[in-house]
Amino acid sequence: MTKSWTVVLITIQMTAELVLGMGGTGPLTGIQLPHLPEASISVLRATAPVSARSEEAPIALQSHRQLFVDDFLISESEGVERRLNQPRKHHGNPVVSRVPEGEEAWEAGMPISFSSVLYDPGDELFKLWYSLHAGSGGDEESVLCFARSSDGIRWDKPRLGKFKYRGTTENNIVIPHGGLASGVFLDLHEGDPSKRFKMLHMRGGYKIHASYSGDGLSWTPYNDGEAVFFEPPGHDSQMVAYWDEALGRYVGIIRDRTGRISQMRPRLVSDPEARAGWRRHWDPQRNRAPENHSIRRVGQILSRNFVDWGDYRVIVGPDAEDPLNRDQFYNMEVMTYEGLRIGLITVFSYDPEYCRGAVQLTSSRNGLTWERSGNREVFVPLSTRPGDFDWGAIHPLQGPFVFDEEIWIYYHAVGVDHNHSRPPGVDGFPNGIGLAKLRLDGFVSVQADKRGGHLTTRSLTFTGDELVVNADAREGLVRVEVLDHEGRPIPGYGREDCDPIRQDSLRRTVTWKGRTAVTSLAGKPIRLRFYLEEASLYSFSFLAADGTDGPSGGRESR
Repeated sequence: MTKSWTVVLITIQMTAELVLGMGGTGPLTGIQLPHLPEASISVLRATAPVSARSEEAPIALQSHRQLFVDDFLISESEGVERRLNQPRKHHGNPVVSRVPEGEEAWEAGMPISFSSVLYDPGDELFKLWYSLHAGSGGDEESVLCFARSSDGIRWDKPRLGKFKYRGTTENNIVIPHGGLASGVFLDLHEGDPSKRFKMLHMRGGYKIHASYSGDGLSWTPYNDGEAVFFEPPGHDSQMVAYWDEALGRYVGIIRDRTGRISQMRPRLVSDPEARAGWRRHWDPQRNRAPENHSIRRVGQILSRNFVDWGDYRVIVGPDAEDPLNRDQFYNMEVMTYEGLRIGLITVFSYDPEYCRGAVQLTSSRNGLTWERSGNREVFVPLSTRPGDFDWGAIHPLQGPFVFDEEIWIYYHAVGVDHNHSRPPGVDGFPNGIGLAKLRLDGFVSVQADKRGGHLTTRSLTFTGDELVVNADAREGLVRVEVLDHEGRPIPGYGREDCDPIRQDSLRRTVTWKGRTAVTSLAGKPIRLRFYLEEASLYSFSFLAADGTDGPSGGRESR
């Protein structure tokens, strides 16, 4: 690889029951996971040459598409690089705007903050839960509102009449308190239809509460309204929840404030220049000091029943490779995707003068340990034009999802910095919810220029009849060679036998002299060697001949 990709090694103390549950093939991972030791879990690089890996146990693939967000599948490469791909922002952004001060609306002047979004296939509607804050009182004074859309672009705010607020019940409020940190999801694991929507949210004292709903509008608290989790000094950012099939647990992603700046980033205390930068970003009133504050990191909790939460751990935080004052990790939204968990983190600050937050990418194969992806480059970029609603900070909504053969990523954003400071010439408070779209499997691609290059996978086994790739080779070509476990080309499946792929396709079946079948190789240890020239490779998978083995089904498109 021409770029250096760093892996975060995280040691996790956990119960023997959970560890034993992680061995074998995970239902969502699509790969054969090694048995995880009782004391710790580590994510390791997989970049040794083929000769050094001839004795390794093959990876057992399932029908998921296999992405290159980390090194797990890669044995060796030459002349290719892995590239982080940024989603395209919708030209009509923001799709939901803050109602300006002075307008005749109950929510006039209230900024939009952390939000959740999903597509409900039962109702064929996009559904949005977004928080508003009047600007006075603590975070618990915020409210949670509901909107819906048939196309994901034009949103309707129904007058629900549930709660009186600012002198009227003609509003779309579904939770009248603590809406700022609410994370809503559709629980497909739940058998009780009255609990198909679930939410982690905040009440007083920055404690975590849980609620459920059958329609997403009327919410009932779990645990008799008492908190379900609290780790001092508390959790004051959006709370994310989802069901992880491989873990057999509900997962909560929450803010961790247990680490002190003086311990985690001591140079912010001792280095005068770094200290001045911290105060410029986080101390606009000039009455604070870094040694008195915690550092924002990403925490995780687990539960079987959405009430009893535990196994608290820090999963992502700044390390020595993060620049000083680009080390506050605000929130992480999670998308379960093709056996992976993709995380989107807002990181501050991307400006030496203003406290501005852009989005980085992370990923996990086991749901417990996370890697920083894309060489820590920006995934969802800030606008460079002062006055735009997404100039100051971008916070993805929970969570991204696939719709119409694309990955849809909603985000709420502000056109001021974290301290509400404005660049010169900007008035008001630009703010709203935007939409960005990404190619299917498009988080990270492996690509080569016209000089060409190749990538070889680790030894693997598969079930299926055909090899399918997601690749863009409009300007060049892609060929695939099948090797045996020792790295020798298998007769009939060599580089010269492969018919070159020369188009952009989400699902292109690979052929060797017109033949598609790889059925005779199923169950045997093989390696794949991808040859690229002026092309990008996003993923590969093995499907049945009728194309129905993958979660998306179908064959070639686009």
